[in-house]
Amino acid sequence: MKFLLTLLAALALAAGAGGCGGSDATPTAEEQAAPAPEPESPVDVIDVGAAPTGLAISDGAVWVVRNQGDTVVRLDTQSGKMVGEPIPAGNGALCVAVDEGSVWVANMYDDTVTRIDSRSNRVVGKPIPVGDQPMAIAAGEGSVWVFNALDGTVTRIDARTGKVRSTSPRVIGRAVGNPDFAGIAVGDGSVWVVSPSEGTVVRLDAESNRPKGKPIAVGAGPTGITVAEGTVWVANTDAGTVTRIDARTGEIVGQPIAVGGQPVAVAAGDGAAWVADRAGAVTRIDAEPNGAVGEPIPVEGSPLSVAVGDGAVWVANPFNSTVARIRT
Repeated sequence: MKFLLTLLAALALAAGAGGCGGSDATPTAEEQAAPAPEPESPVDVIDVGAAPTGLAISDGAVWVVRNQGDTVVRLDTQSGKMVGEPIPAGNGALCVAVDEGSVWVANMYDDTVTRIDSRSNRVVGKPIPVGDQPMAIAAGEGSVWVFNALDGTVTRIDARTGKVRSTSPRVIGRAVGNPDFAGIAVGDGSVWVVSPSEGTVVRLDAESNRPKGKPIAVGAGPTGITVAEGTVWVANTDAGTVTRIDARTGEIVGQPIAVGGQPVAVAAGDGAAWVADRAGAVTRIDAEPNGAVGEPIPVEGSPLSVAVGDGAVWVANPFNSTVARIRT
C-alpha cells in the first residue's frame, strides 16, 4: 500500500456494529401484515478497482484516478460503466482536474503532471515537471494549478500549451520533509490553498501567482476546498465543520457550519455544497445564507474525494476500491 493510503488508514475511523432484537409475543393481525417496502437507496456503488483517490467530471464522464497501478479510468455518468481501457498516468497518481478538452493528473512521486485528451482518452506529450510532491490540482482561469506539498509552492501550467508559466513562493509553512496535505481550488480571479497545520486558507492572485492579503483563519485541520457561485467552501477535518468565504472580498461568511465527523472533501454546485466525511457519509449543505444541513447519506468505505455533476454526487472510496454515485 502506498504512503498516502497508509496514512489515511491510520486516521480512518473505526466502524460500529449494529444489531436487532425480537419478541416472543404472538403477533397481532396488524403486525402480521406485510411491512412497507424500504425506500430505494439514492446511492449506487460502482466497483472501479485499484484504490480510487481522486475524481472530476466533464463531457458526460467521470475521470477517476486509481492510485494502485497509477491509471485513470473513464466512467459514463449515465450508466456508471467504464468507457475504454485504463489510461496510464505517472508514479503516485493521486488527484485530477479537468478543463475543456483535457484531463490533468498530479503524480506525487514523479513530481509531474500527466495531460490526457478527453476526446481520445490518450496521453498528450511528455509528463510536465512541477514542484516537489504534487498533491492537489485544480483547473480554471486559463491555467492548471498544482500544489507541491514538500516545498509549499503552487505551479501554474498554461492550459493551452501545457507549459509551466510560473511557480509561486512558498505559500504554506511546513518544512521540507514534513509536508502539508493541502487542497487547492480556483475561481473568481483567485487561487485558494488550505494549510492544515496552520488552520488557514491562503489566497493567490490568479494573474501573478502571488499571495494576496493575509492568510484567512478557518477551522482546525482544513483539507478540502472548492469554489462555486461566488463562495469558497472549506472542509475543516479536525473541527468537524465547514467554513464559507466570500470569493470576492475574502471575508468569512457567517459562523462555521457543524457537520460532525471528519469532513475531508467538499464539492459545490446547483445551489448546494456536498461534504464527504471520512467515516463513510456525505452531507448536503444548502448554499442559501442559513446553510441548512441535511441528514448524512451513508456511503461505503472511507471517502477521500467528491465531485458534483450530471445530476449526481460522486465519491471516491480508496479503501474498498469503489465510486459511490448519489442521485440528486
